[in-house]
Amino acid sequence: MLISRPRSLQSIARLSLTQLGFRIVHIPHIRNMSAGTTVDSSTSEHDLKRPVMEDKTANHRPVKTRKVKLKKYKAKKVDETSPLGVLQFEIDELLSKEGLTREQILNDMVAVLNHKDIDDNPMSSHYHREVSDVPVLQIGASGDGLAVISNPVETEKKQVVVVPFALPGDVVRIRVFKTHPYFVESDLLEVLKNSPLRQDDLIKCRYFGKCAGCQFQFLTYDEQLKLKKETVFNAYKYFAPQLLAKEMLPVVGDTVASPKMFDYRTKLTPHFDMPKKVSKLEERPPLGFGQKGRPSWRNNSSGGTKSILDIEECVIGTKIINEGMANERKRFERDYKNYKRGATILLRENTRVLEAGKPVEDQLGEGSQNITTGQTSFLEVMDDKPLAKTCVTKSRQVVTEYINGYTFEFSAGEFFQNNNSILPKVTDYVCSNLQIANSKPEDPHYLVDAYCGSGLFSITASKGVDKVIGVEVSADSVSFAERNAKANGVKNCEFVVGKAECIFASIDTPSDRTSVILDPPRKGCDDVFLKQLAEYNPARIVYISCNVHSQARDMQYFLQETEKGKAYKIESLRGFDFFPQTHHVESVCVLSRI
Repeated sequence: MLISRPRSLQSIARLSLTQLGFRIVHIPHIRNMSAGTTVDSSTSEHDLKRPVMEDKTANHRPVKTRKVKLKKYKAKKVDETSPLGVLQFEIDELLSKEGLTREQILNDMVAVLNHKDIDDNPMSSHYHREVSDVPVLQIGASGDGLAVISNPVETEKKQVVVVPFALPGDVVRIRVFKTHPYFVESDLLEVLKNSPLRQDDLIKCRYFGKCAGCQFQFLTYDEQLKLKKETVFNAYKYFAPQLLAKEMLPVVGDTVASPKMFDYRTKLTPHFDMPKKVSKLEERPPLGFGQKGRPSWRNNSSGGTKSILDIEECVIGTKIINEGMANERKRFERDYKNYKRGATILLRENTRVLEAGKPVEDQLGEGSQNITTGQTSFLEVMDDKPLAKTCVTKSRQVVTEYINGYTFEFSAGEFFQNNNSILPKVTDYVCSNLQIANSKPEDPHYLVDAYCGSGLFSITASKGVDKVIGVEVSADSVSFAERNAKANGVKNCEFVVGKAECIFASIDTPSDRTSVILDPPRKGCDDVFLKQLAEYNPARIVYISCNVHSQARDMQYFLQETEKGKAYKIESLRGFDFFPQTHHVESVCVLSRI
């Protein structure tokens, strides 16, 4: 199909008068005029040769012409360590490999938003199309594949396309549905040729390929761990290039595997939307998780086609969480017309240590109930102690988790790690890296736990130190941390309500005998905190992160931009797989004084 270039305002200005709707009347030369024609003495021969535009609106009020308003593309401000920010680094790396520049993949957003072709179709209809035989070139930290395709309008250009559920080596058919300045988004329609990495027979979930929750179910677990190791390395390559250039980065360790690859997630939050007029609903709206595009490659997948998939079970959720989901789906089926707007349903696992001689049902507490029997659903589990697991649905309800011999209480809606099976490995690793070199048995050892939450690391590391000081901005979390220390018989922990950025003003332990644990939120640490940390100059630092990209940025700033940060080295760096089957990886970076 021949596609014309989009009409800009300049091109419109160059259109002929006929195309703009005027009729041209030619006045013959004066000597050829018929008798009776009069010509003003001021009229020149040149004027007579010029075409005269006849105004079709003569004898009417003049028509006001409206200035054409073009839609503008508004670029959103993006945190560079967010998934969209990381994608920009990945695009640059792909362009370097393919010998392309940013200018060669820049999409004309003005044309996409405003222009039409010669058949009066929006230009976006040419950008948003099906493309076949697309080779996938690399995979990003978000788990999506990246490829390069031809630009359908500016044929001398290319486009970078993001392809969900695609692996390097796949050859695919896609549908492009959204355009951004430097990339386009697509749905995976068909895998024409499988990557050597792809093993679709490993897929256990009937929603995989539609649900946005998992990305890697078609990979062996070893390949998942390798990809997550690459994610850790790439994060430091993108956000700490100075450390890489100066050979200050150790070899990234192998990703620590989760003991459970499925049936591990202790918290799920299915949600639903409601129309403005609930009374017109003929059936229950979908209850589940967001859909990843509009794929058709998984023809046998379930869940429907709406923006929220109707999810009956989640294979990475624990058994009791799935029982709770079944209960709450039945309750929602009965009560959905009572909701005036959409909402999220909390499903949080709760673990109780059972007392011998008492009926289990009397020890469960409040939990999700079977609406037919009215009984609280539970599962009995044997650890080193007999345990009972229930599913809690109220965010303010207190829940308990049993981890490596310790019990922890916290509000169901508050943050706590969602994969208990790997937590003993993580806490053991953190504790083993807090030990100060050249210490004598009689030397005191202190620990500062910034962002301590309800005390997970403070309490599990308390045996190896003389005193622990935990700091947390949430007063509720500090209250739970104090309760948890008491419940576990830990007497050397002190917890303080305050911002981590102000922590070191009140710390009086000698820095050369103190280790520091950092476990910040996804955004990482700010510069003020990192400067104070460097000034305090602790003997060792263990930085645990749920966003390795912000961790890498923080480590470069700490080691290169703070005065005393230059006295440290990164001793070890590795990922921990808290979320098998997904692209997520937690990273632990250990620093020590040189």
